[in-house]
Amino acid sequence: MATKKRVKEVSIEDYQEPVQPIIEESEVTPEPNIDTIEEVSEVPEQEPSADTVNSTDDNIVDPVDEPKDVEKEYNLFDSNGIIQMLLDKADDNLIQKEITRHLTILKEKFHFKDYFILFLFDEFTSLSSYESDKIYQSISTYNNGDILLILNNLGGHIEPAYLISQTCKKTTSKKFLVCVPRKAKSASTLLALGADEIHMGMMSEIGPIDPQIGGLPALGLGNSLEYIAKIVTKFPSSSTMFSQYLSSKLELNVLGYFERVSESATQYAERLIGNKELPQGETAKTIAEKLVYLYKDHSFVIDLEEAKKLLGEKIIKEDTNEYRFANEIYLFFDMLSRLIRIVYKKRFTYVGNINKGLNLLKDSK
Repeated sequence: MATKKRVKEVSIEDYQEPVQPIIEESEVTPEPNIDTIEEVSEVPEQEPSADTVNSTDDNIVDPVDEPKDVEKEYNLFDSNGIIQMLLDKADDNLIQKEITRHLTILKEKFHFKDYFILFLFDEFTSLSSYESDKIYQSISTYNNGDILLILNNLGGHIEPAYLISQTCKKTTSKKFLVCVPRKAKSASTLLALGADEIHMGMMSEIGPIDPQIGGLPALGLGNSLEYIAKIVTKFPSSSTMFSQYLSSKLELNVLGYFERVSESATQYAERLIGNKELPQGETAKTIAEKLVYLYKDHSFVIDLEEAKKLLGEKIIKEDTNEYRFANEIYLFFDMLSRLIRIVYKKRFTYVGNINKGLNLLKDSK
């Protein structure tokens, strides 16, 4: 009768660290017959070898080498990519990062590596010291080259517009250029006057720079008095009525203030135009006065052709590569603004440089 062989079981506690034996497929041996195993009375305790622990076999995955989550990127050249980013509830930081990546691609596409690019894209708020502070902070990273400002704004206060223009003029080591893809009205027109070149296209417009107070032109009060004087001249009997009304309603210091504000706008424009080469017969002063006094409607459209007549072709540049670049940015920002308003119920503005400028405002509507 054959003697039964005994195999002593080995517990996992006999090892300090669990180690899975590694066997290459070519080294696998047939399962031994238990009847051929010699009796083993004791299994000696072993430390796992360094070769086993440090094995780089493909079947063992080191936790350090586990693939990390790759941050999702969005194709913002496609409206579907923008929609997906917003539906993914991207926060302001991620939206800024994606905008920066998109703008960088556009800058490379147009070969504008030597341009320091600034943005003043705000169709919702009045130009104020907030915008001038943002531009001042953004321009602090300027190193060299032309400064190119993409300007899309309906205007606001004269003083910050003047300061932004002067800051760009004094900072650049070369030229200060302004691109108007659509609208740079009122105080934004004043800002543009400080540029060496203003790049425009068929849909671009600047406008008069006569100051507005309470939504009405400051010059309107003086114009109203002139009109009343004409009526009284034509109908002398109406003089008593008008004099009584005006004496009870009109404050003469207000009339004087409105006129001085308008003269101030003329002075700012004259300083920004400076010694630029202008059309024959024009000076900085005559152009400034036209922008304040000539156009009777503050919303008057000074389009590409009108701007060339007024400022000359040395300043107004038509359908350039810079304009095409600005137009692509306008289309991108406009689409992004519309979708953010729908999905997030917020208003999109971008004031700053490529790396920082996003501001989402609570929609008041």
